[in-house]
Amino acid sequence: MNPTTLSPTKAVAGSLTGVRVVVTHDKEQATDQTELLQALGAEVLYYPCIEILPYDQDGELDTALADAAAGKYDWLVLNDADTAMVVGERMQAAHIDPVQIPRRLKVATIGCMTEIYTKEFMGLDSAFAPEVYTPEYVAEAMKLKPGERVLLPQSATTRMGLSKCLRNTGAEVTAINAYRTVIGKGGDPVPVLLWEGKVDCVVFTFPTAVRYFVKRLDYEGGSLAMLDDLTIACIGPLTAAAAREFGLHVDVLPQQHTIAGLVDAVAAHFSNH
Repeated sequence: MNPTTLSPTKAVAGSLTGVRVVVTHDKEQATDQTELLQALGAEVLYYPCIEILPYDQDGELDTALADAAAGKYDWLVLNDADTAMVVGERMQAAHIDPVQIPRRLKVATIGCMTEIYTKEFMGLDSAFAPEVYTPEYVAEAMKLKPGERVLLPQSATTRMGLSKCLRNTGAEVTAINAYRTVIGKGGDPVPVLLWEGKVDCVVFTFPTAVRYFVKRLDYEGGSLAMLDDLTIACIGPLTAAAAREFGLHVDVLPQQHTIAGLVDAVAAHFSNH
């Protein structure tokens, strides 16, 4: 995939004209969503729910990355774009040149932007980049051999689903906390806009974004009841499950768990309603 090119949507131009869509990242993180949504006529509102912070460094990640560069792992699995960015920055800080990483180390990128970020921040190509992100599917589709060594850096808040599924294949998985997420701040006054009825759709692309959206909305005087009459769109089943845990109705869940697939599904939903 070309790191400077987004996959085009299949939706008709103008199919989201007048639709006010909240994305749960800041402008810098949400450029891909913004471009596709605005190309269809949507008005994009920003409500950052996640802020990325370095994990308290104990040297574990740096040591693991040095081991990967020395050929001690068969796979490097990056399960979201933020992980790819953080790992790339740590490699640079530790003076690990991605070009010198052994070719036999295969990179798996899970998530629509992860492949792009891996190329941008690490200069590495993906050997495996699925369009379906469930842990069970990823573990099966990677076709790991028993005893293969897998490095899995991830958020400190990431649930154990992927690491467990990878281990069930017989692979030796080293899961390491690479960063932590806290509630975001800034952006548009979404609680006020919700109260005024000036939001049509809220889009979630990470389970953590759902959880922190709920917390931030509560802190800022809003309530989940404000979302009762809105369209809730989730990029995949894990994110949808997180939304349902809080009693949110999920109206849009694309078959392809990509930003383009999500935007297409949102456009189709509004075209049919």
